[in-house]
Amino acid sequence: MRTIGYIASGVVVGSSLVIASSAIAGGFAIREQSTTGLGAAFADSAAGSDLSSMFWNPAAVTTQDGMNSLSSFTVIVPDTEIDLTAGSTFGAGGTTMDTLGLLAGSYFNYQISPKLYVGASINAPFGLVTEANDPGWGGATYNRKSEMLTFNVAPTVGYKVTPGISIAAGLQVEYIKARLASAAPVAALFATDIVIKGDDVAVGYTLGALFEPTSSTKIGVGFRSSIKHKLDGTIRSHAAVGLNDDVTAKLDTPEMVTASIRQQVTPSLALMVNYEWSNWSRLSELRVVQDGGGADVVEDFSWEDSWFVSGGAEMMVGDALTVRTGLGYEKTPVPSTTRSARLPDSDRIWLSFGGSYKWSETTTLDFGYSHIFFKDSKIAQTAKGALFADVENSADIISIGMRHKW
Repeated sequence: MRTIGYIASGVVVGSSLVIASSAIAGGFAIREQSTTGLGAAFADSAAGSDLSSMFWNPAAVTTQDGMNSLSSFTVIVPDTEIDLTAGSTFGAGGTTMDTLGLLAGSYFNYQISPKLYVGASINAPFGLVTEANDPGWGGATYNRKSEMLTFNVAPTVGYKVTPGISIAAGLQVEYIKARLASAAPVAALFATDIVIKGDDVAVGYTLGALFEPTSSTKIGVGFRSSIKHKLDGTIRSHAAVGLNDDVTAKLDTPEMVTASIRQQVTPSLALMVNYEWSNWSRLSELRVVQDGGGADVVEDFSWEDSWFVSGGAEMMVGDALTVRTGLGYEKTPVPSTTRSARLPDSDRIWLSFGGSYKWSETTTLDFGYSHIFFKDSKIAQTAKGALFADVENSADIISIGMRHKW
């Protein structure tokens, strides 16, 4: 029964308002939660530069007085080429995976009193779609199409302890839905899809603090908890394959800690640095349980903790225009020994730039762009037929956003 598959081995699509095609952070995380952050390679993610910092640090809810909103809309243009090498069971045909993706996130806050603030964020913290442009490619037994949607709502309460210290906490309510399709690992049934579906709602939390030791220095630290999902769903295939059952699978998302510093060097120039750690080592395996009593299906992940570091600069050019840039490096949690066709992840470098234009006293428009350089990698899988391949990845990301004071 090993053919019934891998309910998270290539997870997933993420979307808060639309749909995302590609996880451009380590594992299946999605980092593109902020237009201004994207433009600076997320070098001040937790420093509270605007409300979008709430994703990494809920204490950013205290950074804007009155009532405010921020929304960002992002286009992800991935380019993945998988070229089969000698020894693969089902031929030598490779494929590309370049599904265009859209992602949106929104943030809100309201000041109740001089010290007390409430707010909410709507995001897709995890997800991707990996769909083979050629459904008959030689690795179809491992992946024809993998998709998952995540929708996360995080109500938040923040408090200003002193003018220079703020703390906050929030609740994460997350919906996850997956659909995985792969070919039957038998030559006569290769055209047949094996499809696994499942979904779940679960709860986590966020914590954060902002410190301003001087008028020119901001330090932010934020924490996002793990969310423990138990997906309930089904497995279906052509009658000849003999798979038609209900299944369950546990999937725990990683904890994430982010720390950022923003230093105002001159009235017009700021420098930023950021460090992020994700506890991906909790994803040691995936166990799929058939309710009908069939044998459990276990896939080895053996993922490792990942980290992301970046630096950036932001400069005001006149009264209305601000420009920014940044450079980042990310260590993938996926070791070469368990890299899969569902998620051919590797180390990457971020090169970013962006800008903001103050349209009026109440409205600011934002723009961000990043190009992602992935390290070339290899796939070696043997559980459902041999698959040996070289992988080349890159991605372009474009984002626009709007901030408004009501």
